[in-house]
Amino acid sequence: MHRFAIGLALLLATATATAQPRIAIIIDDLGYHRQNGQAIADLPAPVTCAVIPYSPHGRKLAERASRAGKEVLVHLPMDAGQHIRLDRGGLRQGISENELLDTVRQALSQIPQARGLNNHMGSALTEQDEPMGWLMAELKAHQLFFVDSRTSGRSVAQQVARQQGLANAGRDIFLDNERDLVKINAQFNKLIRLARQRGQAIAIGHPYPETVHYLQQVLPLMDDAGIQVVPVSSLLDTPALDTATTGNSTHAGS
Repeated sequence: MHRFAIGLALLLATATATAQPRIAIIIDDLGYHRQNGQAIADLPAPVTCAVIPYSPHGRKLAERASRAGKEVLVHLPMDAGQHIRLDRGGLRQGISENELLDTVRQALSQIPQARGLNNHMGSALTEQDEPMGWLMAELKAHQLFFVDSRTSGRSVAQQVARQQGLANAGRDIFLDNERDLVKINAQFNKLIRLARQRGQAIAIGHPYPETVHYLQQVLPLMDDAGIQVVPVSSLLDTPALDTATTGNSTHAGS
């Protein structure tokens, strides 16, 4: 890694603040690449590991992450529209309630270590109130939480979760849309700035070699720099149940 990249991250992180900012880093798409996934599970900070059900190495990586003290999520494929291929066990548009519930339950059984769920793709499905309502009700029944990856600016997922009183959160920053160390560093610094402004912030990254290498270098600096890395469950919104919408999982589209 370029030395200036680490130095820049540390410079931003050591700015004074009245309270210690907290960041959560979710690593999505775990399960397809064993070596990179193992490196994520072994990172020296409590990153959150989002594992795709039915992926070739998903079960073992979830076990390894859990043993290492990492929080685990089910990274559930959801329909992105535009004829994009949906992974096995994904939620497609037009799915019935019974089929959705069965699909979610089977996915959860694949990753029993999971404490919550976030969406893999899903830019089309997360815009739809009815299937999001079914999903949130099922997660609540399992005492799990939901993190919206925010792959769509029109997502209603968090709105529906709040209406049902389900603990939830949403992604603020993507770390590695561009697989370049300098650009990953720039995104990480955006994360730090946002956390300092708001007190907390959530990033999503992927098990790319560049991301793994960057995090291996920068995460050990965070404690001394005054930044607390926490599991995403520490940053959840835990709303009271919206009694005005209890029993009604469909709402006006946004």
